[in-house]
Amino acid sequence: MPQCPHCQTPYDAGQRYCSICGSFLLHPEQGDTFCPQCNVRVSAKQEFCHECDAPLKGEAAALKAAPPEAAAAAPEGPAAAAPPAKMQPWVLGLVVGAGIIIIILLILLFGRGTPPTPEPKAAAPAPSATAPAPPAAPAATAKKAPAALPEHLAGLLVTLREAQLNKDIAKFMSTYSLTFPELEQKRADTLTSWENYDYSNLVFTIDKVQAIDPDNAIAWVTWYIDTRNRRTQELASATQTYQVRFAKEMGKWRIRSLQEAE
Repeated sequence: MPQCPHCQTPYDAGQRYCSICGSFLLHPEQGDTFCPQCNVRVSAKQEFCHECDAPLKGEAAALKAAPPEAAAAAPEGPAAAAPPAKMQPWVLGLVVGAGIIIIILLILLFGRGTPPTPEPKAAAPAPSATAPAPPAAPAATAKKAPAALPEHLAGLLVTLREAQLNKDIAKFMSTYSLTFPELEQKRADTLTSWENYDYSNLVFTIDKVQAIDPDNAIAWVTWYIDTRNRRTQELASATQTYQVRFAKEMGKWRIRSLQEAE
């Protein structure tokens, strides 16, 4: 039975994440990266660590782990500098010749004398006291998009993920808008799903974030889902991508509507 490379816990064939430490269990070409905060193996597509929710992009992106053998073999202290290569005689001759030519050109340039100083231009006459002043140009106004919109939307999805893993229906419904289509049916379907399945892991990515106006936005969200059937104990993995419409209500972003992408 294969074992997790991070905590040596046995896992079933086809399982994507370790049930104990949350390490990514695919082959190294797809998962040899680690969270810089908690050192748990993560997926290269993740934007947040599924163990500690640390951001995994930009300066906080997941780093490739260096093998301990390479670290132990690395010499301490600065490496010895390589001795400078000797300059060939013909190269030295070219350098000296170029220097002589530059000196001659400088002597010829400055030997011609300095050019005469141009006469100062006459100052423009002051405007008459009775002349009307030119109208001031109107200040340009630029409509700025929200500076941290992707981070705000990702924070909402982190709350949704935690609610799914912990089966917290109140927290789950708080991420949806009160005007979400068939809101009560969404609640009933979620409770039914929780009765039949347990989430062993739930990871998302968010792409193509578009601000419609300060209170509305659209993004493409992909979920990578690992579940276990509570009756048969079978493991299953799925990937679902949605076009999600977000709306800001009472100062908080919520899911207004979603449509499964083709």
